[in-house]
Amino acid sequence: MKDWPISARVAILAALLVAGCSAPPQRWGEWIDPALGPNSGVLRDGKVLVACDTFDLSSRAQCQDNLQRALLARGVNAVSAPMETTAMNPREWEAQLAATANAAGARAVFILGLTPATTSMGSGVTVGLGGFSFGGSGGAGIGLSAPIGGWGTTGFSATGRITEVRSGRMIWTSTFAASPSSDFGAQFRDLTRTVLDAAQAAGLL
Repeated sequence: MKDWPISARVAILAALLVAGCSAPPQRWGEWIDPALGPNSGVLRDGKVLVACDTFDLSSRAQCQDNLQRALLARGVNAVSAPMETTAMNPREWEAQLAATANAAGARAVFILGLTPATTSMGSGVTVGLGGFSFGGSGGAGIGLSAPIGGWGTTGFSATGRITEVRSGRMIWTSTFAASPSSDFGAQFRDLTRTVLDAAQAAGLL
């Protein structure tokens, strides 16, 4: 996604706005380590530490609970990262997660990042490129332009990424974007399910 021309990204975001709330999340891109091969099942054996990168702590807690339950329902031995593993610097945060995963005996870390991507205020549309990450902390960020008067309906993008604990390398990532909606809970559940469906289709679970 980062390598796509800005015009292409804006066109996708605009299409999502026009499509409306009933449209399912749309894939922006996917990458998998070629060394894994088909049906690797890397999430099926051993523990998997799950964490969410969101815009505030309350949404992070809900996201991690949803992600853990969804993975458990698919037969994955998922454990949730402690809420105190937070840092403004994403590299520091992922180093903390790696240490936590080692201590828990986890084989992999599954991170789900939720980023505001588009927002509609009724009288007009503001398009953002979702170019920021919070590492579990709250606040506003670069990439989202929210007009004065509230958020209105916002469409989020969700990026799932899996890191192998032993080697420290990322082995899979996929990003989806949802149409703007004021029901953030339903939007997050749809995005979580869609990302996990992609992981399953890639043979990871």
